[in-house]
Amino acid sequence: MKHTISKEHQDMAIETVRNILHLFHEKRYDEVPAAVDESEVEDLPRFLREYIQGTLDLNEMDSFDEYGAPCNFHPQYEYHQLHFFPYTDGSGFAVDYEMTAGAELAQLVLQLVFLYQPDGSLRRVFHTVDPQ
Repeated sequence: MKHTISKEHQDMAIETVRNILHLFHEKRYDEVPAAVDESEVEDLPRFLREYIQGTLDLNEMDSFDEYGAPCNFHPQYEYHQLHFFPYTDGSGFAVDYEMTAGAELAQLVLQLVFLYQPDGSLRRVFHTVDPQ
């Protein structure tokens, strides 16, 4: 049975991604835990400071782009930064967002999990930031 994700739940997930990317853009890593309900990463602010900021420093990038910033992807063909993956058991879905910096792919993917709750809400779980 194929599970679909409602527009309302997609919008909730996008808003969470938007908030996290805004915090990444402004380098406010200590505030990211407040944008989700839980994290699979122990000491998330430390992880983000070391990994996210370390990636910026290593690649001489100023900051990661906000959600919806244009991406100068080459060669030109249909490209999507945001991907939804519904769970086959109907318990929720995962979201991957391919991050950019300076409108170029940054080779990092923000990965979040959204679990359906009995009251119709979503439990927002920070999974990781993974290299591509």
